[in-house]
Amino acid sequence: MLQLLQLAQATGRLELERSGERAELYVERGRPVFARTSGGSVRAGQILVHRGVVTSETLERTLAEQRARPGQRLGALLVASGAASHEQIQSAVNEALRRIVYGLLLWREGTFRFVTGDQVGGEDVKLDLDLDRLILEGLRQADEARAR
Repeated sequence: MLQLLQLAQATGRLELERSGERAELYVERGRPVFARTSGGSVRAGQILVHRGVVTSETLERTLAEQRARPGQRLGALLVASGAASHEQIQSAVNEALRRIVYGLLLWREGTFRFVTGDQVGGEDVKLDLDLDRLILEGLRQADEARAR
């Protein structure tokens, strides 16, 4: 499906659904630029903790602040408090988005629908992924998952 969207230079939202999980993948001119899922995925905050950028205590405190201030992005709060730089946030968000896309490549069942022309709005970080590299990395991860 992604290769067809790339060949068509499509822009829109690919909606994917399987039992208990729904995901959206936005593409612009055939390239994936944003993804989200209702299923389990690694979050940017977890990546920042894993990389040692912030402590788990700082993350929890900032998440509590975010809950008290709906509409505020976690990354913006971390940057404003001096806990992380804009570049560190951008890198972590990009990694989280890539992991969502890789996870979608592993789906073996489900349904999909493409909504032409829909664009992601208001997102600070967009992916800039080469589709061929994305597919190769997804296949590599699938092989690793099967080998476990």
